[in-house]
Amino acid sequence: MIFKNLLKKTVHMKILVLFIPLLLNGCVTTSVNSNADIYVENKIRQSVVDRYTNEEVWRLGATQVGYVETNHCQIDIRDRKPSTEAFISQLEVKTQKLGGNALVFDSCIQSGTVSCHKHIQCRGMAYLITYND
Repeated sequence: MIFKNLLKKTVHMKILVLFIPLLLNGCVTTSVNSNADIYVENKIRQSVVDRYTNEEVWRLGATQVGYVETNHCQIDIRDRKPSTEAFISQLEVKTQKLGGNALVFDSCIQSGTVSCHKHIQCRGMAYLITYND
């Protein structure tokens, strides 16, 4: 009886020893798709852009880089609408992608269209401010 139990345990151990390397090898080749890298990249881009008023960029002698805008379509009335801060964050990312480091936020306009319950468009102007030491 003891020999039989010992034999069963030995067989189980051999099976485990054979399958553990296969399982570990499978984990090595497994990749996880995620948008975390895009999120981190956008957070870094956003962190180098500051918001200013028109008067401030004029006083600082900023160079206009370009016009930035972002859009959102709320298809269903129950869909969550992003906050104004979320829209501004998107504008900051677009500002940095244009080569700017300053954003003058203009406005957000809401309208309704055939395909969107609410269409929201936010606008701003991207600037480059150079600091002389």
